[in-house]
Amino acid sequence: MKVNKLGAILVSPSILFLSVILIIPLFYTIYISLYDMRYLQMGDFVGLKNYIKVFTSDDIMSSMLITFIVTFVGLFISIVTGTLLALWINSKKGFTAYIIQIIVLIPWVISMVVGALLWKWIFNNLGLLNYVLNSLGFQSVDVLGNPKAAPIALIFVIAWRTVGFAMVLILAGLKSIPKELEEAGEVDGASRWHTFWLIKLPLLKTPIMVTSIILMLSNFNNVDVPMVLTGGGPGDATNVITMELYDQGFVYYNFGVASALSFVVLMVNILLISLYIRMVKYEI
Repeated sequence: MKVNKLGAILVSPSILFLSVILIIPLFYTIYISLYDMRYLQMGDFVGLKNYIKVFTSDDIMSSMLITFIVTFVGLFISIVTGTLLALWINSKKGFTAYIIQIIVLIPWVISMVVGALLWKWIFNNLGLLNYVLNSLGFQSVDVLGNPKAAPIALIFVIAWRTVGFAMVLILAGLKSIPKELEEAGEVDGASRWHTFWLIKLPLLKTPIMVTSIILMLSNFNNVDVPMVLTGGGPGDATNVITMELYDQGFVYYNFGVASALSFVVLMVNILLISLYIRMVKYEI
């Protein structure tokens, strides 16, 4: 009993701090979402009108669609590429495999803003990409100014950043697979493909699912890369939901709608987090 009281005393400052910076703002955001608040001026009570606007606005629904496309396509590329790299590195030994792991993990370690600025310079009309194309006799390509090319560039940069993280977690899963299982497969005459498909992949299901949910959260809430790389443009081609949320609050100063939208985004995140918790419990 004394230990429990001591523990409560020790954690109470942290709980108080989290309450101040998280819980109070959350309830205040919900409160604002029920009012017509513009330019920091509290207007009339509108109930669920702001939430209705969130789900009926073409711009917001378009940004939500773009967000899901960027999130899941980027996730697919990261998981597939990360799995292939993990399999390749797992089959190698020595200094080469160590160096490759470091190189692939660098994009995840560096700041998202730094990475986005790097690729913005590469994709720029006067950047490295067009310099190489011109040197080879090809015409310049306006990657970030093309409504069709810009989303592809955004997906590429997000996948480039997250593939190293996926590789590390999946590689850890590969390292945990008993060698006896692979050796038994080889004795039975299983090819490399059958060994992967029938032995390794089923045992990698949990690491892949946990990695997928973590990266879904990261991709869905990513505001740094689209803001720095494309600014949501050209037009609304890369206007993901986090950019739309920023615009509603700090460009249009429509804080009522912005608060309602942020609560909807929070609910999506809670859903993804609940999936992650279930996967972790399943793994344990």
